[in-house]
Amino acid sequence: MKQKVWLITGVSKGLGREIAKQAVTKGDIVIGTVRNAKDKENFENSIGTKGFVIDLANTEQIPSLIDAIVKQYGQIDVLVNNAGFGAFGMIEEFDKDEITNQFNVNFVAVWKLCQTVLPYMRDKGQGTIVQISSRAGIMAGVGNGIYASSKFALEGMSEALKQEVEPFGIKIMLAELGALRTDFFGASVKYAKNSLPFYTEKLQDIRTNTKKLDGKQSGNPIKVAQAIIEAVNNNVPSFRLPLTAGTIDAMKAKIIEFQNSIELNENIARSMDC
Repeated sequence: MKQKVWLITGVSKGLGREIAKQAVTKGDIVIGTVRNAKDKENFENSIGTKGFVIDLANTEQIPSLIDAIVKQYGQIDVLVNNAGFGAFGMIEEFDKDEITNQFNVNFVAVWKLCQTVLPYMRDKGQGTIVQISSRAGIMAGVGNGIYASSKFALEGMSEALKQEVEPFGIKIMLAELGALRTDFFGASVKYAKNSLPFYTEKLQDIRTNTKKLDGKQSGNPIKVAQAIIEAVNNNVPSFRLPLTAGTIDAMKAKIIEFQNSIELNENIARSMDC
């Protein structure tokens, strides 16, 4: 199999690092992004490949990053948009800056990376972009509305992007993750600074509940990384790659919700077209 050049964002820990590790083991070239020099040194020493320090939320830095990689390696075959974080709390608890930060990292930076990489992939007539999404991007729940909104945005963009780039030989894949045993609910998680006590009286305490999950999630990041690499190497058999039982359960629940809505409203919906 031809050696691939991977660009994976957010490789200092968790799933991003595991994908990088396994891709290198398979003989591919991996470039990873991290947020500081210490993480860069750790990544390069432990994985044995190249890291770049960049704040992806500062999208003005992205074109020079992509240009430097292409100049050094000649191409980018696979872009994995993994970097991101979860912001949790009730919708009413967030302020504008917190929401903007969530979208800048989880959506705007991903858009800019795609926009910047696509011309190089188009020139080669091939390439794969893996968007690391979430079951929260399929069905939102109490306390994850802002995070889910960023993933819903990613899903919508990716659905359109898939259709736009297919004629050029470029594949888009949404990796739909459930809860994995990473530090997603550890050092990486953020909560709304404002906490309204009447929500915890009526609903779950999202802060306490998510902290209890840290390190105890059912999803295996090693297996998830293997599945993503296998799908890429098999030319992306499906646009959505559901990973973990929780993702399948969310998909099934969404289908039931849509089916119920259709059954209740199809006649009136169709009567609007006259």
